[in-house]
Amino acid sequence: MRITDKTTSSNAIYNINEGRIKLDRLNEAVSSGKVINRPSDDPASTKKILDLESQIKTSNQYVSNIKTGQTWLDMAGTSLEGALDSLMSIKGIAGQAISGITDPVKKSDMLDQLREFRGQLLDFPNTQIGGQYVFSGFKSDTIPFSPTKLTGVSTTSGDPNITNVDTTDLYVGMPITGPDIPPGSVITAIPTPGASGKITLSNPATSTNAASTLTFTGKFNGTEDIVSMEINKGVQVPIGVSGGALLRGGTPPGSSGVDIIKTLDTLIADISSGNTAGIQAGNIAIDKANQQILGQISNVGMRKARMDNALESQQRNLNVLSAIHDGMQNIDYAKAAIELTNQKTAFEAALSATAKITPLSLLDYL
Repeated sequence: MRITDKTTSSNAIYNINEGRIKLDRLNEAVSSGKVINRPSDDPASTKKILDLESQIKTSNQYVSNIKTGQTWLDMAGTSLEGALDSLMSIKGIAGQAISGITDPVKKSDMLDQLREFRGQLLDFPNTQIGGQYVFSGFKSDTIPFSPTKLTGVSTTSGDPNITNVDTTDLYVGMPITGPDIPPGSVITAIPTPGASGKITLSNPATSTNAASTLTFTGKFNGTEDIVSMEINKGVQVPIGVSGGALLRGGTPPGSSGVDIIKTLDTLIADISSGNTAGIQAGNIAIDKANQQILGQISNVGMRKARMDNALESQQRNLNVLSAIHDGMQNIDYAKAAIELTNQKTAFEAALSATAKITPLSLLDYL
C-alpha cells in the first residue's frame, strides 16, 4: 500500500503539535511550580487538590478563630486577676474594720481606699480588643460599666429627698453625684420606688432645680450571653465573660450570685456608721465574692487550656493536609528539568526529521 504525501505530512504535523503541547505544558509547570495548572491537565487529581485546598482553608480559619479566642481569654484572665487582687485588698480592710475603728483619720482613709477599689472593680471589665468589649456579652460594642445619667429629676435646696427619679437600677448605699448634690452623697432610702419615684440622700441638695441630673455607676450595660468561637466543625468554646454575672451577680443583680458592687457599697456604709454586725456580714459576703471571681478565673483557665490543645490539633492537621497537597501539586524541579530537556531534544529531532522528509516526492526515487 502506498502512503501518500498528504498522509505523511499530516502525521508529521500531528506529531509536531503533540510535541509542542507537551513542551508548553512542561514549560508552564516549571514556570508556575505546579503540576496541574488547569482542570483538564488531570481532572481526577484536580478534584482531590480542590478538596484538600478547601480543607486547608477551613483549618486555617479554625486556627485564626482559636488565636482570637486565646487573645480574648488572656485579656479576660488578666482583668479577673486584677479584680481578685482588689477584692483581696478590700477583704483586708474589712477585716481591720471588724474590731472597730476609733481613729476618725484612719476610718476616713479606709473609706477612701474602698471607694477607690470600687472604681477599680468597675474599670477591670471594660477591657476591649479591637473595639470589642470582652465582658459585654452580645453587646460587644458597648462598654460594660459606664456612668449612667438620670435626667429631669427634681431637687430642693436643703432637702435630701429627690423626686421624679427612675429608681429601677438604684439601691440603698449607692453613691450619687450631680450638679445639685454634695460630694460623697449616697442613697439612704428609696421611699417611693418606680419610674417616677423618690430617693433620700445622705446629704441635702445644694440648690433647687426641677430639671436636675443625677449620675451613678455600677449598672451593667451588656448582656448575659457569652460570645463563643468555633474551633472545629460544630465545636464552640466560650471566649467571653459576663460583666453582669461577675460584678453584679447576674441580671437582675444578685439573681445568680453575689452582687459585689452592692456588697461593697453596703460595707462602706456600715464602716462609715460603725455597724459592726453589718461589717461582719460584709466580710462573709466578700469571701463569697472572692470565690465567685476565683470560679471565673478557673473557668477561663480551663477554656484557655482547651484552646491551646485545639490549636495544636489544628496545626498538626494543617501540616498533614499541606504536605499531601504539596506532594500532589508542587512540581519536582529536578525531574521536570530532565523531562523538559528530553522533550526539547525530541521536539527538535521531530522538526529536523520532518524538514528532511517533507520535500521528497516520487520523482526523487525515479
